[in-house]
Amino acid sequence: MISYLASSRRSQEIKEILADLEALKTHTEYSQAARVNISFFKAIRSPVSFLWWLIFKAPALRRNRSLITEIGDLPLPKWQRAGLDMLSGFEAMVPGMLRLVKEKVLSQIIELQSHTTRPIVMLSLGCGGMELERQVIYELIRQRSRVASIFVGVDYSPTVPEIVTDRFKPLLSKGLLQMETTTEVDLDHLNRLKVADGPQQFRIIILNTDAFELECLPENFFDCAYHTRLAHHLTAEEHRALNRLALHLAPRLIEFDDLFSIRNLVLASFFAWRFPAGFGGVIFSYLRDHSRRELLSRPADGAKIEVAYTKPIWCYLKEYQKEPLLRADPG
Repeated sequence: MISYLASSRRSQEIKEILADLEALKTHTEYSQAARVNISFFKAIRSPVSFLWWLIFKAPALRRNRSLITEIGDLPLPKWQRAGLDMLSGFEAMVPGMLRLVKEKVLSQIIELQSHTTRPIVMLSLGCGGMELERQVIYELIRQRSRVASIFVGVDYSPTVPEIVTDRFKPLLSKGLLQMETTTEVDLDHLNRLKVADGPQQFRIIILNTDAFELECLPENFFDCAYHTRLAHHLTAEEHRALNRLALHLAPRLIEFDDLFSIRNLVLASFFAWRFPAGFGGVIFSYLRDHSRRELLSRPADGAKIEVAYTKPIWCYLKEYQKEPLLRADPG
């Protein structure tokens, strides 16, 4: 009975997704992306048709990755939320999915705290559901950190504020966290947050806007910037532009993403099959990801690169320091 109900819900979700995608086909900007997604979601109605798609359609898409737009990047808030919820849930349940970047962000905060008593201000670009920040805050609490930490999450998706609020309800209810959302990049307000005293040691500010709205902020306004599982959503030029912006806003930048591998595709197919919207996002993400060979064969632009197998997937981390990058474009 449970299996039947799950299958029924899955079929209904695919039907609703296809209806929304059909409506997007008439939109000039999203027509091509809608058609690619329609082909995929029709294929995942059964394992056999999905396998056919994976063998005969996926390789062509990987060769021409500009054709790949995840459903979470289309103007469909319901499915954006479904994808983010699934990803955040997996990141919470499978510690290895964020281990590499979590350890790096924690080490940056702890290093900064050893030199100052003022709040540490971190910038998360494309913050999504902020599962990384949730894990980092719980670890800082476990370590009995006393220095205030502020996490500024930037994401233009209208679904993000509600998702983040839901994920942090336990900390909010205990009075350990202050949170607010704004669509305006207000320098004076952000400056006040950086120095304001309050009972909460941790603060989250969600800037529900495009990251490039932060260009008005002064250099090194933040202590450290990072983005996780965002690079594969961007074109090469968008990626370079975002990293340039990050290294204007902060002296350090951490970039984290997955690597393409058959193993990742197989695992994603096994674990995410029941969640069509999230499944589509995961499969398209891996098809857009760099392979290990691609990553290591390209110029590092001054970044320190770490490639690791963090159970259950292969991923990479790039760490930039501003000084070595003054004469280079990060990418």
